[in-house]
Amino acid sequence: MAHAFGSDAKRNLPACRGRHPHVNKYEGCTEEPRTILLGSTNGWFPVSLSVLAIPLERNQLGQIVLDGWEYFRDAESAAEIKLIIKTLVKSGSLPGIDKWDHNDVWKAVQERRDGTSDTQMVSDSDIKGPEWDVLTSGNPPTDWPHFMSVQVEAPYEFRELISEVLLLERLREVNALIGFTRVEAPDDTTEADDRAPMASICRNRPEWVPANEVHGEGIFVRFDEEAIKTWEKRSSVRSRNHNLVMGHKGWRNARRLDPEEGYPGIRYVMLHTFAHLLIRELALECGYNAASIRERIYADTEGSSPMAGILIYTAAADSDGTLGGLVELGKPENLGRLMRQALERATICSSDPLCSEHNPSNDRSLHAAACHACSFVSETSCERGNRYLDRALLVKTMESKDAAFFQQSES
Repeated sequence: MAHAFGSDAKRNLPACRGRHPHVNKYEGCTEEPRTILLGSTNGWFPVSLSVLAIPLERNQLGQIVLDGWEYFRDAESAAEIKLIIKTLVKSGSLPGIDKWDHNDVWKAVQERRDGTSDTQMVSDSDIKGPEWDVLTSGNPPTDWPHFMSVQVEAPYEFRELISEVLLLERLREVNALIGFTRVEAPDDTTEADDRAPMASICRNRPEWVPANEVHGEGIFVRFDEEAIKTWEKRSSVRSRNHNLVMGHKGWRNARRLDPEEGYPGIRYVMLHTFAHLLIRELALECGYNAASIRERIYADTEGSSPMAGILIYTAAADSDGTLGGLVELGKPENLGRLMRQALERATICSSDPLCSEHNPSNDRSLHAAACHACSFVSETSCERGNRYLDRALLVKTMESKDAAFFQQSES
């Protein structure tokens, strides 16, 4: 085994045959083979796409027809659609279809067949935009039983910093497997050229991919845009941003990636860290397994409507995802208490002063004042693999006193 690893491997291992056993084909390959242990975790990294199925106000019927297309695809008249709807209502196979007239459903079916339906396809980088628009619309549409929301007041002591809290009593998440990588994990970037080479799951361009949908609940917190902009202008914040940028560039240079691409911005780092602190606090009281609570960070500033918010949610294939424990903790009196506790715990880390003094520009890392003792969460919970975190952007630490976003509420 020793001759298959390290420098000896270059002399002893045979050349790569370019074989893809999962699709039964060969291709030319000039790369050097690399030995990994049987069952090693880096032998398989799934590349998946996750999106929340949030209904659009203008096309709720189109979404229902899309969900039940297997029932409607062979229909030839409005009368036949009427019979199909009666059957679906009796069996409960397509919740929500009973709210629509059969003539309207028939029209939507014809539009889908003709390709004139206004249901839009979005790319990986565009997924969060439509979600943000619906979540911040003030009165999101209801798509029972897949999506139900209630708007509540922000915790009183944080009203200057948080402008909106939305309780998602029910939500639906769809996860699709689009490929996989080996040895190197797929990087968190929207640029295809920067990612590790992805192996396709079939020979040609797939017409469908394996996917599953799960139901759950969540809490959406929208931060005040003016408070965020004021905070971003602080010199201490810009200084920490500079350190994070240097760490980001060093990390990407070490992996032969473009160092000028992929940095999410200081706003993202702050929101991401807050989401982690809140997940850790919620896991102690909500009744869900900590690894089942997930996050979505909305921090894009390039569009006409800048984003500044987080969604903490849980989704499971069974009834575990809809127990109501998460939504209950999102009510003002509970959320305020949990936020105070989370921020207080983050002030002192058991690894301080090493944790608070960590400078990402020195060791080419992607986090500053953050570690497993204070800010990291399960890999299944984090959308960035515990990268781009810094609790000094939220609270005062032993090393930083002026970059905390919540320092006004603390005082």
